[in-house]
Amino acid sequence: MKTTAVKPMKCEFAEEGILWIDKIATGVGVILYNPQHKFAAGFHVLRGFSKGQRPESPGYFADTALDYAISEFANRGIPLQVSVAIAGGASLLSSENQGDVGSALVSQIKEILAGRKLEVKLENIGGTRLRTMILNVDEGKIKIS
Repeated sequence: MKTTAVKPMKCEFAEEGILWIDKIATGVGVILYNPQHKFAAGFHVLRGFSKGQRPESPGYFADTALDYAISEFANRGIPLQVSVAIAGGASLLSSENQGDVGSALVSQIKEILAGRKLEVKLENIGGTRLRTMILNVDEGKIKIS
C-alpha cells in the first residue's frame, strides 16, 4: 500500500493508501479529507499566522499551508466538503515561558480553520506526548495515537 509521509513544515496530498504525519509535538498536524473523492491533504506546521511572510515552503505556517491545500482541492475540481482532524500542541519543554507554545498554536490553527468555514471533527491536542496521525484514504479512517 502506498504511504505518503508528511514531514514538518510540509504539505502533502494523497489519493490512495496511507497519509501519515509522525512525531507531532508542539507543532500541529492537520488532515483535510474529502471522502467522496478520496482525496486528502496533510500538513505539519510549527507556526500559525504568516503575517505576510512568504515562506519557501507553504507548509511552514498554518495559514499558508491551508491556503495551499485549499488551492490544490480547487485545482483538482474537488469540493472543500472535508473532514478536518488535528493533533499536537503538546507542552514538551519544562520552561514556564515555553509551556503555552503548543496551545497557542492550536488556538491559531482553529481560528484559521474557522475563518475558512472548516470545522474540526477529530482532535487530540495538548498534554505532554508525541502523536502520530494516520489516514487510510481508501477506507476514510483517521487514527491518532
